[in-house]
Amino acid sequence: MKFRRHTQGAMHAVAVLAIGCLEPHLSLYAQSTMMTATVYDDGRSCPNNCDAHVVFSAKHNGTGHAFATTSTRLKPAKCVVGQPCRICFAADDASCMTAAYRGEGPHPGRFDFTPAFLEQNCPKASLPKQFAAFCQRAEPRVAQLSKLVNCIAQPDHEKCKPIMSAAAARKAADDVLYVECKKMGEAAFNKKHAADPAMQRSNDCAYEKAPTAKNSKGQTWRRLLDGACRPGTYAGRDGLDCCSSSLLAAALLGPECRHFFVEP
Repeated sequence: MKFRRHTQGAMHAVAVLAIGCLEPHLSLYAQSTMMTATVYDDGRSCPNNCDAHVVFSAKHNGTGHAFATTSTRLKPAKCVVGQPCRICFAADDASCMTAAYRGEGPHPGRFDFTPAFLEQNCPKASLPKQFAAFCQRAEPRVAQLSKLVNCIAQPDHEKCKPIMSAAAARKAADDVLYVECKKMGEAAFNKKHAADPAMQRSNDCAYEKAPTAKNSKGQTWRRLLDGACRPGTYAGRDGLDCCSSSLLAAALLGPECRHFFVEP
């Protein structure tokens, strides 16, 4: 199973949209949770180069929330990794859509989509109202960001050079540590750096070992590190996701990637 930031207790600060509960009389696939839509990009841990797909808790697989397209909602079979999966936000069948399934991901109650899935599907005219509302939520933010300089897309822009030079330097330095950790193995790498806990890593070398991120409520989490992000992407402000040049993803990730956009 691929690791997701949600499974290690990170504070998921992306935009989410609460979806209505399933009707109680539909006991065959009723759930006690509410379904939400979220967006994620955890870098090299994101399967299949973070292509257009969805991940979700194993709790929902093979239920009326998520079932193989070769089965039905009344007799659901489990979705298979790499195959089309029918996902449903609510009790009505109009809330369903098809997405490539790439495995387990967040805590129960969420469908976690990649930026590539949003880019591919948000422009479509016919969508479940719940997913359409999630996409529409990003529109005003996309409009705001489009007036700014996208530094990841334009690293050589005069106002972006200091930002991207610093980001590139951080990533280059951490890429070396990530590769070393993967080559040695996490346990051996951490033993080598036993005298410097800040160097140690967790979750298959992608995250820091000792949590340094903290919010106003005093909650802490382990940061996703730059070396875990794919080339051309960088760890976000709070270490929750990798930031790319996607306006739509940046809009839904909110503060996480905002610092890569500057006034022209």
